[in-house]
Amino acid sequence: MEKIRWAPKVRQVKIRQLYENDAAGMVDEELLQEVGYALLDRCQSIWLVTRREVECPRCGTVFSLGEEGEGWKMRSGVQTCPKEGCGWQTSAEEWHNTWAKKDLLGMAARDALAIYLRDFPRAKTAQERMVCIDQLIHAFHISLRDGQLNRSFANNLIEGSHQQVVEFLDGLSALPGGVDKTEWRDHVKTMFKRRKGKA
Repeated sequence: MEKIRWAPKVRQVKIRQLYENDAAGMVDEELLQEVGYALLDRCQSIWLVTRREVECPRCGTVFSLGEEGEGWKMRSGVQTCPKEGCGWQTSAEEWHNTWAKKDLLGMAARDALAIYLRDFPRAKTAQERMVCIDQLIHAFHISLRDGQLNRSFANNLIEGSHQQVVEFLDGLSALPGGVDKTEWRDHVKTMFKRRKGKA
């Protein structure tokens, strides 16, 4: 039976090269497209998991495994793809096992996800695409409980541990000609204080 597949995290080396090119005033359209669409694929996977949905690996139909209403209640038993004649099946438990521990849940970053999924495909210039990428990878999970910064959303998108990804992003910010990320760095300090219970 066909297995559910999720887009992988994007390699740091590709993003670093993209930012180094940008800092040097060079545009590698092929690399920009590669990174931008790899992030788009990853965002689409996170969006599906966050919405309790699955894309049928047989026919491509997207359908929900969640119950109607609030919360994270899942439908019980085997669920069959609704497309007539497809017949592919899964269960909430099988679905969950395919994404567990893969940083594919983005409930606290839904706004950043929605903006990138909407704006990146519409971006017409290299500069517009770079802005979309930069805003996405520097976004944060915002606590649903108190509205405070919780952790870097880039950890869902880029290879590495949370600490490694934050350090990687800080390195991108230090590139010559890069955008001033003073505010982002302040947010990172606040986030880590909260995570250590000091804020």
